[in-house]
Amino acid sequence: MLDFWLSLAKRPPVVANQKLFRSLEKALARGVTREPLRGLRYRKRSASILAGLVRKHKLHRGGGLMAMLVEFVMTARFDNLSRLLDRVESGHLFSTAPFRERLVNAIGGETIRRPRVRLAINTMDVRTGKVVRFVNHPPNKRPDADASHYHYHKEISVDMILASASIPIIFNPVRVDNTMLWDGGLLVNTPLAPSVALGARRIIPVLVTSQHTPPVSESMTLGAGIERLADAFLENAYNMDRKLLLERNKLAENLPDLGLAVAELYEAIRPDSSRVFNAGSYLFFERQALMRMYEAGRQSATRWLDAKHQPETRTDLYYPQEA
Repeated sequence: MLDFWLSLAKRPPVVANQKLFRSLEKALARGVTREPLRGLRYRKRSASILAGLVRKHKLHRGGGLMAMLVEFVMTARFDNLSRLLDRVESGHLFSTAPFRERLVNAIGGETIRRPRVRLAINTMDVRTGKVVRFVNHPPNKRPDADASHYHYHKEISVDMILASASIPIIFNPVRVDNTMLWDGGLLVNTPLAPSVALGARRIIPVLVTSQHTPPVSESMTLGAGIERLADAFLENAYNMDRKLLLERNKLAENLPDLGLAVAELYEAIRPDSSRVFNAGSYLFFERQALMRMYEAGRQSATRWLDAKHQPETRTDLYYPQEA
């Protein structure tokens, strides 16, 4: 696995979507040529707003002109921005086509033949926003196992894997069984439910967010703000999945007639710092960066094993307001 990822550093498996940038250029050119043709009423209103912004922003200071222009576009000309986005003919920045070829070569074919390991691939239907799970073993027929979103295939295809790795907007959606799919991590980043449905009785989550985050200041950088937002989404998703599973375990223990088996949930393996797994790491295929991620994971797993964790039983561990 490490050799596979390091091979990506030599030849990153992504290509920019020329269709998107070509249509963006056309939309910008069209907007610039049409702007002078607006009626007198629009020009007077824009001039009045612009005059107010000139008084509002100190243009002689660094960033003043840029701040004024952005505010002007987002207020007086937001309709132009909305129209511009609607005219861009493609909804992704990069194509996964090169990555598909690499996966086929690495796997040795178009599908992964059914192994003894029970595998679940989580994706999201672009049209409906619902979770679509591909599994290579039928899910357990349990009262809590809703099989409506489980698609059983003896062999997992390369396109299913690609779909589960296609981050919305960044990568193109992938067609599987006449359905356009994106990465399911947006909705189920810690998919505990399919683990239980496939028969897991001991679950060890592996996260890329750290519990030892630095204090947040009002002067945080834009990059730090984006990273904190991404971490908050991931952490909240895990907390909800974790709490639901532990509550399910309570039902299994207190109501044996339901036929539920307890699934022991262990404390998650986490890195010391989320800095290595930042917002830009999804597209950073540089060898040293990949090795830092690998080393962070190895150290985290070693610490976790040395700690000799016991299964969790309390659901209020991350919810002190409910204690």
